[in-house]
Amino acid sequence: MIMIIFKSLLTFFVIYGLFHFIKDLYGEFVTEKKYNSEDIAIVIKVKNSAESLEATVRAIILKCLTNSYGGYIPDIIIVDMGSDDDTEEISQKICNDYSFVYYTTYDLYMKAKE
Repeated sequence: MIMIIFKSLLTFFVIYGLFHFIKDLYGEFVTEKKYNSEDIAIVIKVKNSAESLEATVRAIILKCLTNSYGGYIPDIIIVDMGSDDDTEEISQKICNDYSFVYYTTYDLYMKAKE
């Protein structure tokens, strides 16, 4: 009697697990994921990064365009931590090139987080 109950429960949990596994696979591959700009933002904190900033932002954009989420590009926020070089000018150039890239200073960023 105990063996019949054990086999019944085991069969139930195997079928239940298989059903959820198939449902998760279907949800992962068939349903399309929709994101909008309010869901995700990438924050890049920089200080004296004029040489590498543009390449970093362009690499993030390229990665977002080629990933499996349908080419969604999130907002990119560049936070200047007090640079002494041309980081601000490069950031402003990038912001002019892309409408989803924003530039701010550390002080304004901390005020916005509050």
